[in-house]
Amino acid sequence: MKLLPPIYCLLFTLCPVFASEHPSDPINNYEIEKQRRSQLSLLNDVPNIDQEMAEMKELRIRLQNLQVAINAYPALSGSNKSTPIEFKSELFKSGKLIYSDDFNGAVNKEFWGQPKGKKIKDGILTVSPLFKSKEEAMKALKRDHHLGLEPVAHINRIPEKFVMHLRYQFAKPELTPGRPSFQIGHHMINLGIVKDGGHRVKLPDGPSFFEPISDMALNKWIDLVVEYELGKIRVLVNGHGNTYEHEKVTIINPKANGNHRFTFKGGPECEILFDYVRLWDCTD
Repeated sequence: MKLLPPIYCLLFTLCPVFASEHPSDPINNYEIEKQRRSQLSLLNDVPNIDQEMAEMKELRIRLQNLQVAINAYPALSGSNKSTPIEFKSELFKSGKLIYSDDFNGAVNKEFWGQPKGKKIKDGILTVSPLFKSKEEAMKALKRDHHLGLEPVAHINRIPEKFVMHLRYQFAKPELTPGRPSFQIGHHMINLGIVKDGGHRVKLPDGPSFFEPISDMALNKWIDLVVEYELGKIRVLVNGHGNTYEHEKVTIINPKANGNHRFTFKGGPECEILFDYVRLWDCTD
C-alpha cells in the first residue's frame, strides 16, 4: 500500500471541506473555515522556548538592577531624611545641633576636610580611592606609604560629649583583613562588622562587646546612633545595641591634640556611601 505524502495528510486534517457532502454550502463552508483557522491558531501558539528563556533572563536582570537601585538610593529603602531633626538621647537631656547634612550641596570642608576623592550626587556622598594602582599613586605622591588606594573619610570637629545620627554603607564585595574599619576617635574605639552577623564594639586596650542581631553588613545601609561621654558610650546599629560603661571608653587620643574625629577606612575594592549625618554637642 502506497502512503500519501505528509503534506496531503495535513491538508485533509485541516481542510475537511474536501470531504463535505455539500462543498458549495456557504454556512457549512463558513464553519469548516472557522475550524481550520482555529486549528492553525493552535499550531501558531506553540511556545518558543528560546524566546521565553530570553524574556526570563531579561526579567532577572531587571530585578537585579532594581535591587542595586534600592541599595544605592535611600529614597527607595526607607531613608529618614524627610523626618524632622529631633534630639533624642539616653545619656543627655539636651544638645545643640552643630552639624546636619543631607548632601544636597557641596562637600562641607569644615567637617569632611578636602573634597578630593569625594563626590555628591542624588543626595549621597560617595568616598572613593584616590588612585587605582600603587605605581600611579607613588608617581603622583612621591612616596611609598599612605597611597590612597582605599577610601578614607574623616568626620572632624567631634565634641567631647555628643550624640551622632548617621546613615552610611560600605559598598564592597567581601570583608578583608581589618577592613572595613570605623573608628570613633582617631585609632580609639572601633566599630566593626562581624563576619557571622551583627557588629562589635572594641575599646582601646580594653574588652569587646558583640551584638549579633543588628544586621550590620556590607552593601546595606546602616542606621547608626552613637552617644558618648568619657567612660560611657551608647551604640545602636539598626535599632540594636547597648550602653557600655568602662574605664577604657574614651575617644581621647593624646596624639590628636584634642581634635576628635570619626575615621572610616574601606580597604580594597570599596566605596563608602553616606546618606545623612546629624551631630549634637552635649557639653553644656
